[in-house]
Amino acid sequence: MEFDFGPVMTYFPTLLKGLGVGSLVAVAVAFLSVVGGLVVAVISIYINKVVSWPLRFFIWLFMTTPLLLQLYFLYFGLGEWILIPAILVGILGLGFHYMAYNADIFIATIKTVSDGQYEASRSIGFGHIATIFYIIVPQAFIRAIPQLGNNMILMVKDTSVLSAIGVAELVHASQYAISVTFRPFEFFIVIALLYYVINIFMELGQAWLERQTAYRR
Repeated sequence: MEFDFGPVMTYFPTLLKGLGVGSLVAVAVAFLSVVGGLVVAVISIYINKVVSWPLRFFIWLFMTTPLLLQLYFLYFGLGEWILIPAILVGILGLGFHYMAYNADIFIATIKTVSDGQYEASRSIGFGHIATIFYIIVPQAFIRAIPQLGNNMILMVKDTSVLSAIGVAELVHASQYAISVTFRPFEFFIVIALLYYVINIFMELGQAWLERQTAYRR
């Protein structure tokens, strides 16, 4: 078998376009999953059980079912009643999936902040909400950075699953090129290398962020 990367170079702009779409999706999912996960965690811990139990069920549901099934449910299931663009389904599907995992992380890190800090904050005049968002949440967020970083690295790789619902990210773009050139192995090698480079940069960024916040933990 002889390798021929000529077709890959021809369609490399197509791959870069797919990489750009995947990157935009990843940024949107990162924002939704981190902010949403933090909100879900705070409500689950500090609000009464009538509100928190449905949220805990949400966490359990998205953590115990496959991501692809969740995407199919949103795209094909809800699509029978509501026409939702594939890229929006991808953002919501990945966002809810990783929101559940991030909420679980935040619940754990919030509980590591000592009760004494809450009591001390209240004793100097901070209200309940102010104490949570100015004292508890910042510390919990910093402690969650290593696990959040790992989740974000996994999430970027999981954007490839969105090709199953027609989102024109990197894998989907390569499938089109492969259907024209009939050179799957070469394209898959290049895609793997692109993901590897992305992972390296994300790991370096995570390591830098952990060093910058280590003294605050």
